[in-house]
Amino acid sequence: MNKLIQKGRHIWGRIALASMLLVAMPLASIHAQGAEDKPVAVVSISPVKKVLDDVQYLADAANQGDFGRMAAIMSSPFTQGIDKTRPIGVVLMTDGQQFKPFGFIPVSDFDSLLLIVKEQFGPPQDMGDDIKLLATPVPLFVKKAGDWAYVSNNMETLGNVPEDPASMLKDLPTEYDLAIQAYPGNIPELYRNIFLEQLKEGIRLSLQQLPDETDEEYALRKAQLSAQMDEINKFFTDTSDLTIGWNVDASQQGTYLDILYTANEGTDLAKQVELSKNLTTEYSGFTSDSAAVSLQMTSKLGEADIERVAKQINDVRDQAIRQLESEGELEGDDLESAKKIIDLMVDTGVETIRTGTIDYAMMADLPGDKLMMVGGIHVADGARVEDGFKEMAKLLESEEDFPPVKWDAETYQGIRFHMMDLPLKGSSAAAKATFGDKPVFVLGVGERSVYFALGTDATTHLKKAIDASLADTPEVSPGKLHFSLLPILKLVQKNNDDNKAAVDAAIAVLNSDNDKILLTTEVSGLMVRTRIFLQEGLIKAIGAGAAAQNAEADEFDEDGAPAF
Repeated sequence: MNKLIQKGRHIWGRIALASMLLVAMPLASIHAQGAEDKPVAVVSISPVKKVLDDVQYLADAANQGDFGRMAAIMSSPFTQGIDKTRPIGVVLMTDGQQFKPFGFIPVSDFDSLLLIVKEQFGPPQDMGDDIKLLATPVPLFVKKAGDWAYVSNNMETLGNVPEDPASMLKDLPTEYDLAIQAYPGNIPELYRNIFLEQLKEGIRLSLQQLPDETDEEYALRKAQLSAQMDEINKFFTDTSDLTIGWNVDASQQGTYLDILYTANEGTDLAKQVELSKNLTTEYSGFTSDSAAVSLQMTSKLGEADIERVAKQINDVRDQAIRQLESEGELEGDDLESAKKIIDLMVDTGVETIRTGTIDYAMMADLPGDKLMMVGGIHVADGARVEDGFKEMAKLLESEEDFPPVKWDAETYQGIRFHMMDLPLKGSSAAAKATFGDKPVFVLGVGERSVYFALGTDATTHLKKAIDASLADTPEVSPGKLHFSLLPILKLVQKNNDDNKAAVDAAIAVLNSDNDKILLTTEVSGLMVRTRIFLQEGLIKAIGAGAAAQNAEADEFDEDGAPAF
């Protein structure tokens, strides 16, 4: 294990070295003349006024308004001379041979801006051509041009600055408080190759066979690492841009993080993005915006992705079987039964992938304060899943308290239901309160679908979800996941006394319309965006819970005695 850890450190050390070379080496290079400059990356910071307004909004939402006002007061000395209505940016340009970084700050009073640096590090040195050298720990050059102050660690870079640098940020300042946008295809081939070669070297070192690794495991690991390397290499050619942005939006009552990319036309990635449009789901009844947890994932796969994913699933089969054999916990018929289960599940997964469709949905809710879960998934062969479930029941039937399965207990809409009463003997009071007195697990098997339900009156909930799905096959985005905090906290409040004050305070400020964490994936043109959105209610709950916990802690001294 220690050798493995040491190798991991060595590999990541090389990756880190390659990353630093991408930045450090070009800064020592001589500028090449005549080449067209292209952006490699930009960092966008919204106007100071917007940032401070958003900080105040978050502070008010968390009932910590004084913190927001204090942030505005403390930032004031460091933002004097800055135009607070325009964005700040950092740009990394390249001419194809080297990198040229510079930043730009909107100024309303250039002398006031320099005064901050002068007070901290001494007066700047005049270098001519309106460029000054700042006596900062890392020497920086600054130049005023128009109503912008340009900053760089390379004086030559400031010799030809854009008249309107904010245009290089495009719409990032209005979309996000803070954003980073990269253009992988613009990284000079020289430095791209340096990075990839260092990465390959790290992979080569990791490919040494480990003492406890079989020849088959070693060969599989080499193939997996090689495939990962190919994916990294394709990232540079298939992706036009990659953006990570964070924003606070009071109009939407929340804050969110976006991760989005745009595919280059004609690439494999572009073809996959096209397949992610106009999707429909057969499991619309298995999601609900009012559920405590709701998940829907739908996608179409191209031929290249089908073969890649199918191989990955088959690799899982090989690894799982080898692990079963090496652990030695199962022997004889039990071992063969476990292998058969793996084969059935993996074969189903591979054949499902070969249909070119991934479609599943599930939700968990708490009707009557009892947990209920239902789900549905597209498969190539429902009967094969059924065989796997029967084989699993056969393997476990000798275990104590394993409940009998009622095979073909009911048929509904052409779907065969197999049911099993879940034993709660010996379970905690919290588990019994959560699942009810007689929770049931139901497995529904159709020709190309498998369904499940868990909880009290599971069959009724499953039928309702199936009926709703058959009634409507709506167009959907590739993915949507949400968590509703209020019902989850109420369940915690009912069954757990830990952090009671914080939980009670959080529940008191929440309502069901504003208590969600939302994760969505959407496609527009060749752009794919994944957004993680926190509604305002969560911010309020975090603030209320933290305040209650701090208040409770202040009531006691270090020995746990009441504080006076």
